[in-house]
Amino acid sequence: MPHADSRHESATASPAEPVTRLIGVIFVVVLGFCVICGYVLFDMRHSTGQRAAEVAASLAAAIENDVVRNVETLDLSLQGAIDNLKHPEIDRIAPDLRQLVLFDRAATAQHLGTILVTDEIGNVRFDSRTMNPPSLNLADRDYFLAHKNDPTLGMYIGRPEIGRTTAQWFIGLSRRLSSSDGSFSGVVLASLRLSYFQQLFKNSALGPNGNITLSNIDGTVLMRWPYKQDLIGLDRSKGTLYKYLARSRVGRYEAVSKTDGHRRLVVYRQIADLPLVLSVGQSTEYIYANWSQAAIAIGALAAALCAIALWLTVYLIRELKRRKKAETKYVTLALSDSLTGLGNRRHFNDVLDREWRRCMRDVAPIALMMLDTDLFKSYNDTYGHPAGDALLQTIGSAIAGTIKRGSDFGARYGGDEFAILLSGASTAEAERIAERLRLRFSEFCEQNSVVESGLSIGISGFRPRFDEHSSELLRAADHALYRAKNLGRNRTEVLSVNSIDLAPALLHSNLYHAA
Repeated sequence: MPHADSRHESATASPAEPVTRLIGVIFVVVLGFCVICGYVLFDMRHSTGQRAAEVAASLAAAIENDVVRNVETLDLSLQGAIDNLKHPEIDRIAPDLRQLVLFDRAATAQHLGTILVTDEIGNVRFDSRTMNPPSLNLADRDYFLAHKNDPTLGMYIGRPEIGRTTAQWFIGLSRRLSSSDGSFSGVVLASLRLSYFQQLFKNSALGPNGNITLSNIDGTVLMRWPYKQDLIGLDRSKGTLYKYLARSRVGRYEAVSKTDGHRRLVVYRQIADLPLVLSVGQSTEYIYANWSQAAIAIGALAAALCAIALWLTVYLIRELKRRKKAETKYVTLALSDSLTGLGNRRHFNDVLDREWRRCMRDVAPIALMMLDTDLFKSYNDTYGHPAGDALLQTIGSAIAGTIKRGSDFGARYGGDEFAILLSGASTAEAERIAERLRLRFSEFCEQNSVVESGLSIGISGFRPRFDEHSSELLRAADHALYRAKNLGRNRTEVLSVNSIDLAPALLHSNLYHAA
């Protein structure tokens, strides 16, 4: 049944809008919860990594202090030996006294191999371990060549080597010997066993797959813990560490090791002003193990809450639709006639009032058609009340099938009386619709085997003015219906509101209804 009742439409409208709002609210709540969980997890991971980095930095600083202290001690021994070698009587004093003069007590330290003095061609002149130095030539060693070729070179830390007499790994700390004229006259060398670094690194608690690496500034690996001999002496200058070292002397980064494939958080630093680089690596799997467990627990909780929210959303949507469907049903029952399916009188009054005001604003015509079944009481007496109900249903179907515009509205006004409101239509258009209605009514009666009765139709119509009321249109249509009845029934009469005196018309109409 086409009509323009906004109240009915709003009541029977699809629940898409409230459902959309509901979904939006739940989505925002769930999204907000997930964002909070994500932020908490991110902050926990950041804090965990920060604590691990601080622990590694503290360890690196402690190792740096120990290395610097020992290297400085050895360097002082080298400088003391160089100063004493300049004494003109050094070669003529007794060997045991010369040992005491040249080499201090640092030469007997636990991890110090020996202190050697060579001449300008690399032959060993003095040895801190013995008054009779071995017959060795060190001219091929990197430290000897470095000092020979660069007179400005200070203390030099050489590559890791295996001692020719001790068969132990060591690194050499050396300084240049120069003659009075500045020419090269040999080197003074202190050999520091790599076992010193093993002892220094081995008690560090870094967890599974953690490591400590000491390298030369040129990328040569001097020591790695856990100790792997095949890594000693390798060139790692192309590694990730040296890319970061080129930017800063101290820092940290995460990377996957090309050696064993483990991802580590690496904290590194150059040791003081020495050509040494220390890196402390911790496995990220170990660092974030507790965080991963917490992340799984929080993630599972978030997933469970999302699932509950999804279930609740589906449930609420279903309930909302069910409620809307029930509301639509109740509103439809409240605004429609159960026998004919047309609007009821209450609904008709609302539509009439609204369309009257709309046509008044738009200065548009409006027409009203009142229909009445001729001799309906006699029809019921003759064919029975079920036949009378079937007749009313047929009239309702004919009305619904005749009016097509969205603004047209049909209603059962009361008993066997019907009303059709034609907003924006003239009386001439209303007459044409009345004729189509009669034809449709006859067709439906024949199709449904309903005994046809006569239809008396009264039409009124005009353009509403601000000094008029919709009740005047209704009274005029009712009077036109009375006149159709009075002139022989089963006919259509048209009456303009402005063409009659409504007071007598209303009186005649009341007399007709009283009859």
